[in-house]
Amino acid sequence: MRNVFFSLVKAAINDQKVTLNSVPNWQKIYTISAQQGVLALVFDAVATLPVEQQPPKALKMQWIASIANIERRYNYQKDVAINLAEQFHKNSINTYVLKGFAIANYYPKPEHRECGDLDCFLGADYEKGNCIAEALGAKVTREYYKHSIIYYNKLMVENHQFCIAIRGSRTLKAFERHLETIISQGATMIDGSHLIKPSADFNALFIITHALTHFLVEGIKLRHILDWALLLRSEQDNINWKEFYRWADRMHLTIFADAITAISIEHFGLQITNPAIHTSSPYAERILRDTIENSEGLFNKGYSSWKARFMQIRNKLSYAWKYHKIYQKSLLVELSKSVFAFLFEKHPKL
Repeated sequence: MRNVFFSLVKAAINDQKVTLNSVPNWQKIYTISAQQGVLALVFDAVATLPVEQQPPKALKMQWIASIANIERRYNYQKDVAINLAEQFHKNSINTYVLKGFAIANYYPKPEHRECGDLDCFLGADYEKGNCIAEALGAKVTREYYKHSIIYYNKLMVENHQFCIAIRGSRTLKAFERHLETIISQGATMIDGSHLIKPSADFNALFIITHALTHFLVEGIKLRHILDWALLLRSEQDNINWKEFYRWADRMHLTIFADAITAISIEHFGLQITNPAIHTSSPYAERILRDTIENSEGLFNKGYSSWKARFMQIRNKLSYAWKYHKIYQKSLLVELSKSVFAFLFEKHPKL
């Protein structure tokens, strides 16, 4: 079943037809596609199959209805995001999009890349953006130092004061300063709106950092890997790989990046032509297996802040191998640093 699922994903992102030797268990394919955040994407491949190999009618109609909801939600969220960015622009604020809509355009059908909310970076205008949103009638919460939460016309917006978590680490603060420096270098507007897609150099470092953070705390979904694969497919010659690996080595990102690159090549047809990119990893299969089998979602679940912290610690303890082998850091040391930073650096500054 796993091989059929992967073949469907590969066909969908490469705009190819897929050939099946037998009719699979479509209910299982549907379920895993939904769990991995690729339900609409997989159906793009399913729709190319001969009618006799496609899912039973009832499941197919359910699938189509689910895709209609995904497309409707994507288009609505994008319209609201564009509107909010327009309001920010009127007040001389640039709205840089972190992942989400900035990555969706790399997909064959952007509306089939599921987006949960809008993550944006307003730079020095972080609090100004909060106040403008409040003036527009939005509810704004400022409970977390890294970003506020703006609820604007049914869209949840993470307005980032910092691109990454920086508390308790001079190295993380240096990385944050680097990200803020490169975010605008080669940035482009998204579909003629005032939503801004950051530079390819920024997206490469940010996406891998974001995915590794999820991997260590709650596991990742296949969508995280596909975001990386499709970014590389389009931008591999527009990224400064010497600088990327310099920061990746410093931030302990390289082993993880190499693994998901290798997964993308072996299972999803990513073609790498740039010799500067690492293309093999001994951890690819283990990370892929963990992705498919072990996703303990925590974020955006409505948990209280204390419950979320407890569950993060629980997950980290059960994922010790990820720290030791992939992140190459001591789990206990990192947990101690997190507790110390939480207690003694409530409001970090760069």
